[in-house]
Amino acid sequence: MFLRHYLPYRLNLLAELTSENTRNIYRSRHGLSRSEWRVLVNLAEAPTLTASDLCHRVPAHKTKVSRALAELEKRGWIKRTTDAHDRRIAHAAITLKGKRALNKIRPEMEAATDALLAPLTEEDRVKLDEGLAVLERLFDAT
Repeated sequence: MFLRHYLPYRLNLLAELTSENTRNIYRSRHGLSRSEWRVLVNLAEAPTLTASDLCHRVPAHKTKVSRALAELEKRGWIKRTTDAHDRRIAHAAITLKGKRALNKIRPEMEAATDALLAPLTEEDRVKLDEGLAVLERLFDAT
């Protein structure tokens, strides 16, 4: 009974179930780990991001972000440049090749999400979006 009302458990469970819905797309079809997918998507939405920025945005531990950046760089999907003022910091940016890859993957991810939400009425979709916005405000995650 406790878990049915325990917010952290419910959010984690729903996040895992939602992610499972799309895992086959990024992993099996495109050979990406969850961290690689999330790093790629985040880099597509900003001119450049540091590993530290990505740790907060993905969210993931720095070792996972570091591995994801290395793999994406090997593929030529991102490029890292050293900060001019602090050589310890690297700025990552998505490349044209990475944008092209993302443009192939994104429609599949959107279609999977649409299929997941298909059983919901438009009213329920609005409520879901509003509820998520409330939680984002609560955690200042937007």
